Amino acid sequence: MFVAVSSLSSALVAAKLPPDLDAAPFGDLTLAVLLEAISWMAFPIYAWLLCSGFRHTHDRLRYGVRLGVLAVVSEVPYDLATSGRFWDMSSQNPVFALLTALVVMAALRFLEQYAPLARVLASICVTVAGVTWLVLFNVGMRFGLMPGGIVLFAMTLVFYLLEKRINTMMLTAGVIGALALVFPALGLVVLHFRNGEAAPKKIRTFFYAAYPIVLATAGVLGLVF
Repeated sequence: MFVAVSSLSSALVAAKLPPDLDAAPFGDLTLAVLLEAISWMAFPIYAWLLCSGFRHTHDRLRYGVRLGVLAVVSEVPYDLATSGRFWDMSSQNPVFALLTALVVMAALRFLEQYAPLARVLASICVTVAGVTWLVLFNVGMRFGLMPGGIVLFAMTLVFYLLEKRINTMMLTAGVIGALALVFPALGLVVLHFRNGEAAPKKIRTFFYAAYPIVLATAGVLGLVF
């Protein structure tokens, strides 16, 4: 639902705004920003599902390959939906942020075997490298204002590192969401009411396919209308 809201608002509203947002009709700009902000509630859900997948998968390499393929396949539909162009370097789709977070979590897990000081220093370097990658390639950047990739990455690491301290974990994620213009923090409400049951494999496979399909559909609608 959040992906559809974001994609359709980007393709049908935001993509029609002039490059100079100061010259955009106030009503159209407000609608575009509001719908986009509502979609940010998905950030903690993405992050939670990624951490859950990381903990329970039997093959992390295969999991990473699936995310990598999804990120690459989704890039053209993402650009089409968000900018009306088939190739746009101003923002890369947020699946790349999930893939980056997965690689960093795997590295942090690998570093657990080393002495504390070496582990901490190496973990800091790995994390900084992940953040740098997201910044350089504008992963998940929206309206030049919301660094969605950074928010996704930060929430994922919070869920991973504070797994055994649930209250601290949720409070920290809430603070990050509040600093990211509030709406990502509201997504934690959805997580609070989760039932804890794993989705059937067919459902998980469906969502892998649904993401690029929704983006492509929104992009085509944006070109038509």
